[in-house]
Amino acid sequence: ILRVLGENAIAVRTKAMKCLSEVVAVDPSILARLDMQRGVHGRLMDNSTSVREAAVELLGRFVLCRPQ
Repeated sequence: ILRVLGENAIAVRTKAMKCLSEVVAVDPSILARLDMQRGVHGRLMDNSTSVREAAVELLGRFVLCRPQ
């Protein structure tokens, strides 16, 4: 998933963020990995609105799963 986050196609990056969001819903500890944090952080600054929205949705799921 992390490799796909760097693709040129907006739709591919958006789908990758949504897939990662599903993974986080099942195992929130995945975001403890530094490479995952960098990947999400990079997508929060993406040129595409849809990619940024998917990254924010992922973080929202993470906060709901791990409010602390």
